[in-house]
Amino acid sequence: MGIFFCIPSFVYAQTAKQYIAFGDEAKKKGDDYNAAEYYRQGLEKFEFNIELEFKYAEALRGFNDYKNASEAYKKLIQDDVTHQYPLATFWYGIMLHYLGRYETAVAQFKKFRTKYTEKGYYRDKAQQEIESCSWAIANIKDSTTLRIIHLPEGVNTAFSETNPFLDPDGQLLFSSIRNISGNKKKQKFLTRIYQADSTYKTSKIFSVNAPDQSFHIANGAYSPDMKRFYFTMCEPDEENRSTLRCDIYVSNAGKDSFSAALKLDATINAPHTTSTQPNVGTNDKGEEVLYFVSDRPGGYGKTDIWMSRIQKDNTYQEPVNLGANINSQDEEFSPCYDSHDQQLYFASNWHYGFGGLDIFQSAPQNGSWSIPKNLGHSVNSSQNDFYFYKSPDRSKNYFASNRKGSFYIKSETCCNDIWMYETGMKIEVPKRIDTPEHQITAEVKIDTPDKKTVVVQVVQRDTVTPPLVTAKTDTPTKVWIDKNITKIKQQLPVTLYFHNDEPECCNLRDTTTLNYIYTYQQYWRLLDKYKKEFDKGLAPDQKTVADQEVFNLFSDKVEKGYYNLIQFSAQLLDILQSGRKIEITIQGYCSPLNYSEYNIQLGYRRIASLRNYFYHYRTGILMQYIDSGKLVLKNESLGKERAAKNVSDSHEDTRNSVYNPAAAVERKVEIISVEIQ
Repeated sequence: MGIFFCIPSFVYAQTAKQYIAFGDEAKKKGDDYNAAEYYRQGLEKFEFNIELEFKYAEALRGFNDYKNASEAYKKLIQDDVTHQYPLATFWYGIMLHYLGRYETAVAQFKKFRTKYTEKGYYRDKAQQEIESCSWAIANIKDSTTLRIIHLPEGVNTAFSETNPFLDPDGQLLFSSIRNISGNKKKQKFLTRIYQADSTYKTSKIFSVNAPDQSFHIANGAYSPDMKRFYFTMCEPDEENRSTLRCDIYVSNAGKDSFSAALKLDATINAPHTTSTQPNVGTNDKGEEVLYFVSDRPGGYGKTDIWMSRIQKDNTYQEPVNLGANINSQDEEFSPCYDSHDQQLYFASNWHYGFGGLDIFQSAPQNGSWSIPKNLGHSVNSSQNDFYFYKSPDRSKNYFASNRKGSFYIKSETCCNDIWMYETGMKIEVPKRIDTPEHQITAEVKIDTPDKKTVVVQVVQRDTVTPPLVTAKTDTPTKVWIDKNITKIKQQLPVTLYFHNDEPECCNLRDTTTLNYIYTYQQYWRLLDKYKKEFDKGLAPDQKTVADQEVFNLFSDKVEKGYYNLIQFSAQLLDILQSGRKIEITIQGYCSPLNYSEYNIQLGYRRIASLRNYFYHYRTGILMQYIDSGKLVLKNESLGKERAAKNVSDSHEDTRNSVYNPAAAVERKVEIISVEIQ
């Protein structure tokens, strides 16, 4: 009997370790999503493996899936009876804060401080979170209402966009991580600076004449006179892709060209540290000052904001830390100095705020900086908000955020997008005057005849002038809308799939409160169960074929339908915003497993879940069109009337009536028509 029980224990340990190893390898590459998937699959087999639970929660947090991460941490806390992971309570509180559940978060941070006695960052941060959440509760209703605009797909993608700012001609520039290979099979994701057209409908890479195209190139910023262009280059770490080390570069910015970029000297780019997110402003003495973010020694926390005065010969004074009023034990990001109003805007996840990173403003004050002021709940959300930028004419303010409503692939708060709002004011902006004499200097290492390496100051004039990559000529609105109408009709039917008897099984109601996205996420998690049930009792070679059928169902049907809906929704909104009236017809279907009346009601519940998706799409942006009659959602449930005749309707044979892909494709809703007036 002892040997009998020893063998399962050995297999259990090895198999769980394999899932952990696969997940750890994905996380090392910076792929938190797939790491979470490995850990999740491991937990399906080994439900109470505490290490898997912890790593799963950490990976979810890593790609900003706050909702699922909070649930994972909560379960871990319940199961971790020996308290192996005391920080779980801390991170559970952080996730609750990011979800805007301030009172519940406060309770968790208080619980954490009671049990966690080790002095240092985590106890200090927990106390700061208690105060910050309490501040948020008191201030959440005290903000001016602003109309925050999510920029369209020409700018934003399902990946990540940050660092909005304008070029001398008023065109939007921003940073984005995208597949730059042009090949879907051999994808190569790198960050680049992009330029959008004036309508934000298209964008292309903005060439800054960087010396190495294998690096991430991001965080652009013009000097106040628009004659120099600063940006960051970050070298990917192939061993650990979640780690980047960055340096700041600068080019001469002519009207139609950039000189070859030069790396700023070691005064700014301190060896073995990161310097990033450059921004240049003019202080009240007329001096140009470079602000940037760095983890160099001498700071207060993880990343601090530093400043360096730029001399008339374009060299840089030794950087100065902005001090304890600005910098903290945690992270400060994205400085942007407004030379007109002499205000510094930056992001921090330490000062009192509504979420993770909030945007603050501060002003120079007697050699220091004033206490930062939160920009309020109209700008800041319970998620991350940063990279604030004011247009030169003060008419628009831009920022980046992963708030709900951003485009995403796997988690609605995974990825950053560019957002904007209008200020209601405007000032005159002096036109840029181009002169040939502007130049930049940098330190360059050269080898002397006696084989020694020395560092010298060199001046580079604007002699290398490759053409700037610019966006396409603006497309007239009517042509663009007509193309969108064509695209949206070409997508039809948009087909979305459901697990058996979902949503909300076993009742005769014709409606549900569930959103289709929730049902999709729950369905996707059943992939392994479908494989197990459909290949039950089959020979090994038959199991391989059956498992592939199930995988094809989930990838080619279930997941594809979800992505088609995301694309459809974006085009739908664009057409509605052009003033058109749209009528959509949705049909609901079921497999033949139940009786007719039940299936008809189930079909209506499936339609209702899709209607709920449209109601909540991008924080309810479609409701104004639904309420005004500009968007009409028509629906009809066909029950099992059109189900294939060869699909099993046996309750005893669930392999074929539930888990067989032939039955699964009958459980769906379809957007079958779009009428546009």
